[in-house]
Amino acid sequence: MMSIQKKIAWRTALINKALICGRATNWPGVLKETFSTHSNSKSYATYSIVKSEGNFALYQVGAQKVWFPLAFDPSILGFIYHEIFEQRVYENGLCSIHPGDWVVDAGACEGFFSLYALDKGAKVLAFEPVPEIAQALERTLKSYIDAGRAKVFPLGLGSERGEKGIFLHSTNSGSATLNQTFRESRAGEDYTYQPIDVLIDTLDRVVSEFNISVSFLKADVEGYERELLKGARETICRCKPRLSICTYHLPDDFQAIPRIIQSFGAGYNMRFSSFFNHLYGW
Repeated sequence: MMSIQKKIAWRTALINKALICGRATNWPGVLKETFSTHSNSKSYATYSIVKSEGNFALYQVGAQKVWFPLAFDPSILGFIYHEIFEQRVYENGLCSIHPGDWVVDAGACEGFFSLYALDKGAKVLAFEPVPEIAQALERTLKSYIDAGRAKVFPLGLGSERGEKGIFLHSTNSGSATLNQTFRESRAGEDYTYQPIDVLIDTLDRVVSEFNISVSFLKADVEGYERELLKGARETICRCKPRLSICTYHLPDDFQAIPRIIQSFGAGYNMRFSSFFNHLYGW
C-alpha cells in the first residue's frame, strides 16, 4: 500500500505536470486520478508454456500466443498483456488505429502491440533491437509476415545509423535501454544490466527504403524516444501519422518530447494521458 505521504507527493506532482502542460492536459483524467483511492487490485493475465523449440517457448497469455526466449523471464508478459489489450494504453480518442493503417511498433518486444494492431486490421512495421527477442517476434508474426501484413526489423530506431550498446535488464525484458541516463536512474533499484552492441537506424531511412506511408507511430523505447523522433522528422512531416509516445522514462520527457514534435512544424494537436505517461498526437 502507498503511504499517505507518498500519495500526497504523487498527487502534487500530477497537478504540477497538469499545470505545466496546460491545454495538452487531460483534465478529467487528472481529476479522476487525483481523487481516486487507488484501492482496486489488478488481476493480470496468467501465462503458460504451450511448447518449446530450441531456445524459444510458445506462451499462452490471455487470448494471445507469443514466442519468447527461454533465457528471458516471462513474468512480465501478463502485465504487458493487461496494458495493451485491456487498458489499451497506446490508443486514446482521435489517436487510434484504423484498418489498413501502416503502424510502426517501436520497442515491439514480445509483440503484443503488433498483434493488437494486426487484430484491428492494420499492417505493422515492428522494431526490436534485442536479437533473441527479435527472433522470437519473427516466429510470433510469421503468418502475418508471409501475408505481407508485417515486417520485423532486428534493430533500434534513433537519430542516425550505426551501432550502439544496449543494456539488458536482468529480469524485465521490457526495460532494455539504449539510454545511459535511463539505465543509471535505475541503478539504485538493484537491477543488473549487460551491454551488447545492436544496430540502430532512422525511421526516415527505413520508411523511404520500403516506400511506406506510416499512419500510426507508437514509441515505447525506454528513454530513447527523443532520438527516435529526431530520426523520424521527415516521416512525421510527410505522413503526419497519429503519434503514441511514452513520456515517463526520463523526468522531463513530458516537456521535451512535445517540444521536439512542435519543432517539426507539422501542426499536431497533442494530449497527455491522465498519468502523463503517454503523449497522443494527431
